[in-house]
Amino acid sequence: MQKRKSISIILVAILIIIAIIYYFTPKTFGQVINPSDVDHINVFDGNTGVGFTIDNPEDIKYIVENIQSKSMRRSGISIGRVGYLFSITYVDSNDKAIVSTFFINGEDTIRKDPFFYRCDGGLCVDYLEELENKLGD
Repeated sequence: MQKRKSISIILVAILIIIAIIYYFTPKTFGQVINPSDVDHINVFDGNTGVGFTIDNPEDIKYIVENIQSKSMRRSGISIGRVGYLFSITYVDSNDKAIVSTFFINGEDTIRKDPFFYRCDGGLCVDYLEELENKLGD
């Protein structure tokens, strides 16, 4: 009985350590994505309700590389939270999502449930706003 209790405590401790390591490990969005594999990017502005598609290869490359270049850290639980600045989906030439939809909440925050992720800033929010003004419905 004492041996089972000790094993259970050790297993719980190992699970907690694994969860802590997972939570604090940096994440890079679309790390393995090659910008040339992205045919277009579907964007929806959560503030204005305007959706648009980015299909210019230079714009796609800039956005993908900008987001890839940011090392993000989990900063909280996002389950049950709503609202976002931009909804982003990378789509290939077969109209299949390469990366499932994630949300840019600001220049330093991405939401991909179940977590918020933060960086030191520099996400391409202004660039997306300019493209929205140019391409928006």
